[in-house]
Amino acid sequence: MPTKPQLGIIFGGRSVEHEVSILTGYQAIEAVDRSKYNLTPVYIARDNVWYIGDKLADVSFFRQEHPPLNQLIRVFPAPDAARGKLTLIEASPGGLLKRPQTNELDIVIPATHGTFVEDGCLQGILEMANVPYAGSDVRSSAIGMDKLLTKSILTTAGIPVLPYVEVNKVRFEDDPEPVLSSLENEIGYPIFVKPAILGSSVGVSRADDHQELEDALELAFKFGTRVLAEKALTNYREINCSVIDGDPPIPSVLEQPQSGEELLTFDEKYKSGGKKGVGKGGKGMAGQQRIIPAELSDEITTMIQDMAINTFQILGAGGVARIDFLIDANNNIYVNELNNIPGSFSYYLWELGGRSFRELIDRMIDTAKRRHKQQNRTTYAFEANLLAGE
Repeated sequence: MPTKPQLGIIFGGRSVEHEVSILTGYQAIEAVDRSKYNLTPVYIARDNVWYIGDKLADVSFFRQEHPPLNQLIRVFPAPDAARGKLTLIEASPGGLLKRPQTNELDIVIPATHGTFVEDGCLQGILEMANVPYAGSDVRSSAIGMDKLLTKSILTTAGIPVLPYVEVNKVRFEDDPEPVLSSLENEIGYPIFVKPAILGSSVGVSRADDHQELEDALELAFKFGTRVLAEKALTNYREINCSVIDGDPPIPSVLEQPQSGEELLTFDEKYKSGGKKGVGKGGKGMAGQQRIIPAELSDEITTMIQDMAINTFQILGAGGVARIDFLIDANNNIYVNELNNIPGSFSYYLWELGGRSFRELIDRMIDTAKRRHKQQNRTTYAFEANLLAGE
C-alpha cells in the first residue's frame, strides 16, 4: 500500500491578520481527508518562530488567553530542493548527543494572511524547497498583497478600477498640506484611505473632509510607508466572487456582504453573529452576514464572473482566490482587490455550488501538484563555465 503524502497546513505569521490566519488554518485542518493525507499542522508565531506538535491538533490550544508555546516543538524550516521536501528540523533535541528529529512535508497549503506569509515571503521558502504548494506563486502573491501594484496592472490591462493616488509617508510627514490639497483636487471627497500592503480592513478609513483625510492618512501610515487613496462611492454594493485555478478557471456563485456601515470592519468580517474564536466555534469570513447568491441580474452576474476570471489570470493567481468588486448606482462594475488566500478559502461560496470544503482542498492540492510538475520541466540553471579559466 503506497504511503500517504505528508500534508502541511501552515498558519499564523508575523501579521496583523495573525488570528484570522488561525481561523482559516483550523477550518482547512478540519476539512482535510485523512484517508488521503497524513497531516502536520505548522504554526508560525507572531515572532516568526515555527512550531509543530500534537497540541496543534486540538483547536482549544488557541482558545487560551496565552497559548503555552513551550508545549509545542520549535522547528527550523530547511528547504531540500533535491528531494522536493520542506524539512522541519527540531530546534532543541534535548541534549548535545541527541539527534534532532525531523518532519518532512511533501505538499503544503498556506492558510496564511498578511505580511511575511501571504505576500510571497513564505511562498519563496516553499519554492526554494521545490515542494508543491497550494495558492498563488511568489510573484502573484506579492502583486495581490500590494493594492497599488494590483490597480496599476489592472488599469494597464483595461480592467476598471476606481480613481486612485499613491501617497508616500516621507512626503506626507515632511509637509502634509500639499499632499492633502493634491488628493482633494485629484480625487475629491469622499476618499477611502488604505495601507497599500495589508488586509482585513485594518488601517482603512473614509474621509469626508480635510481633517478626516489627515487623520486617515496618519492611521494608514502606522501600517506601512505607502498608502492608497481612492475615490469612495456613496451608493454602492460590494460583490465578491471566488475563482478556482484550472483550464479554464472556474468562478463561484456571487456573494453580497452585508454591513451596518459603508466599510466592513474587522469585527464584521470575522466576529459577526457572535461567532468568535477558532475552529468549529468560530466561522471567520463564513460567519459574516451576506446574501448568497447575490441579488443581481443574470447579465451582471455573468459580467462579474467573467471579470473575476480575467483578473485572476492577469494577476497570475493560483489555487483559490477571491476577487472583490464594487457596483455603483449606475451598475458600473469596478474591481476593488484580489485576495490570494481568502478568509476561510471562501468555501461557503463553493458549497452552495455543490463542491464541499473537502473537495475544494483536494482541488487545491491537485492544481498545486500540476503546477509543480510543470515548473520542474522548466530550465532554470545554465552552466557557462565562466570560472573554468582559459
